[in-house]
Amino acid sequence: MVVGEYYFDLIFRGLPEVPRIGIDLWAKEFDWVPGGSFSTALALTRLGTQAGWWCAFGNDVFSRMVVDEARREGIDDGLFTHLDRPLRRVSSAFSFAHDRGFISYSEAPEPQPTADDLKRIRPRVLLLQGFSLDAKRLALIEAARAEGIIVCSDCQHIELTLDDPQLVAALRCIDVFLPNATEAQVLTGKKDIEANLAVLAQYCPTVVIKCGAEGAVVMHQGTRHRVPALPVEVVDTTGAGDSFNAGFVHGLLTEPDIAAAVEIGVICGSLAVTGYGGRNLPFQTDIAQYRREKIRA
Repeated sequence: MVVGEYYFDLIFRGLPEVPRIGIDLWAKEFDWVPGGSFSTALALTRLGTQAGWWCAFGNDVFSRMVVDEARREGIDDGLFTHLDRPLRRVSSAFSFAHDRGFISYSEAPEPQPTADDLKRIRPRVLLLQGFSLDAKRLALIEAARAEGIIVCSDCQHIELTLDDPQLVAALRCIDVFLPNATEAQVLTGKKDIEANLAVLAQYCPTVVIKCGAEGAVVMHQGTRHRVPALPVEVVDTTGAGDSFNAGFVHGLLTEPDIAAAVEIGVICGSLAVTGYGGRNLPFQTDIAQYRREKIRA
């Protein structure tokens, strides 16, 4: 069960420089793609994992276009909520080979799942796209743990550090924490990836840090593994982290160990950057091929 917002992503690529005040820039390439947790739901669908995406949509044009695209891709819409009002979530991404930035807009918070929803749906894994100390989110995590559901949480640029005791308490309640390297550094205040991993692993039994072109590193119950990225040509890094999360959860449900789950996450994250908005995602039948390529490399 994926819990996360949709975004309507406008992607500008081939800019001569990072946008700044007083300068008009022209992009060489442009596209729009459904973003946010759409990438995660799409990746799980292509990998053959039965997944429900808890997401609300409004009656605005952005919501309608993303819902239509989700249905075209075969994403299960059984957990969609349709509101009779606009629910616009729009991001304008300026994308470079090394990284990207966003200017985003999001309207009123959407309805969140409850303990009763979890009892009705009974997922094996609850994947939270974004970390929050909101009381309803914390209650959802507690309910999931009480039901024996594995709780995985992304980070997504929260403005908190480990100096906040509430953050530490929340980390102790989840099973898998999935920040990227920048987010981990902000949380811990340390620059070294290994130091970040060691600090975060004090509070959460499994920590996976996504390191972009360097792959990912995981600490699971005191054992560390590093998985290198695939050697690919980077087109757009938008959606890579969301795609990684999906591959990791798929591996968590199908693979014999954490290292193998991270490997599938890395394959999905690596392939996501070869096209716009994380859309170049593998199908289940593709995974074995990319594993063979990693061995040859």
